[in-house]
Amino acid sequence: MRTLTQVWVFFGALTFLFIFIGFQLMGRLGLFVAFLISLFIVYATLHRGLKLFRKKLNAKEFSGNDPSGFLAALEHDKAKFGFNKVSVYTTEHNTPPLIWKNKPNEAHLIFNFRLLENLNTDEIRLLALLVLSHLENRSFLITPILSVINQSFFNFNMFSIFLSTVVTFIFNTRSEIIKSDVRFKNASEASSYEIGFFINKLHKFDFHLYKKKLGTEYFSVLSLKNDSLLNRYGIPGLNIRLQNIMGFKV
Repeated sequence: MRTLTQVWVFFGALTFLFIFIGFQLMGRLGLFVAFLISLFIVYATLHRGLKLFRKKLNAKEFSGNDPSGFLAALEHDKAKFGFNKVSVYTTEHNTPPLIWKNKPNEAHLIFNFRLLENLNTDEIRLLALLVLSHLENRSFLITPILSVINQSFFNFNMFSIFLSTVVTFIFNTRSEIIKSDVRFKNASEASSYEIGFFINKLHKFDFHLYKKKLGTEYFSVLSLKNDSLLNRYGIPGLNIRLQNIMGFKV
């Protein structure tokens, strides 16, 4: 089943679930409320998601003069990964690099403003390839849906954990991220050790650590600190990724 078909099947199943629960709890009024909730999730995901996301992080567009060469690296390689446009934003919030696709060939990236100044020229090229590799394999609809669900049901944490865990399992999100790391390694033409140590280095920056959850976890190219069995974000742990790339943990 193609990804777009899977998405609409998911939307249909989710709407049916909401309507069923709403009817059982509140009768006809529950049906109406459930329908409105379903419309909100579709609207927030497809039309307002990115704008709300950027507003929460107070992200500003990164363009024009770029001594680091990062924008040039993205521009040089984006077509190889199937993108016509990649918009870049920076934020002062502590956050790992976050990726978002509005369309299959249109991407967005948000990262902390201190990241580039902590990387050398080769690492900046690797960062561009890492981001593009993960964008290539990341769903342009499933990820925003999961983020909206997480934020919409923040007060019903166990429900959002269960639903998100099931969705990331069905759509095999963990395997997609492992596949993205392999794609990154092959595209970079660097050794397994260079790639592994670079990924590990990104995880060590203090500005990539954050406590408050904004629904951003689903968009991260980095792993969470704790990787448990109930991993609703679908991101494999750092040790698993390093083991897959290098054959051992750092």
